[in-house]
Amino acid sequence: MYNGLLHLHNLLRWVILLLLLISIFQAFSKSRGLTRTSLFLVISAHLTFVLGVYQWITSPTVGLSILKRMDYNFGAVMKDAFARFWVVEHFAGMLIAIVLITIGRAKAKRLKHMPAAWLFLIALLIILAVVPWPFRPGIGRPWFPGM
Repeated sequence: MYNGLLHLHNLLRWVILLLLLISIFQAFSKSRGLTRTSLFLVISAHLTFVLGVYQWITSPTVGLSILKRMDYNFGAVMKDAFARFWVVEHFAGMLIAIVLITIGRAKAKRLKHMPAAWLFLIALLIILAVVPWPFRPGIGRPWFPGM
């Protein structure tokens, strides 16, 4: 079950990135389609976050397991780049991005396109910064795991 949820989490990453790009374009062009697109974006982001929290707690290699192996010593976690990324940076960055997406969705519902556009753009930049891309040494993951 864990591997299936991990694959779903990774697949939803691409869905979120695509929906963010569409939402940003729609917001800047003041499209009426933004309301629906942003709804799917929020649903995808929240589902992905719930899956990520589950993985953070149950994974044998990242998240809580790293913290346990380091005897819950946050000082040691913060000194180790791999541990810091998987215990703190990825989780916190995604949480912040999802909060911004949720606020952006609220703005989009009220047809406040420009604030929504900027919130979505900032969320996109944060997500791009904290995804474990394959080219990131030590923390990189495959583009499409399992394929």
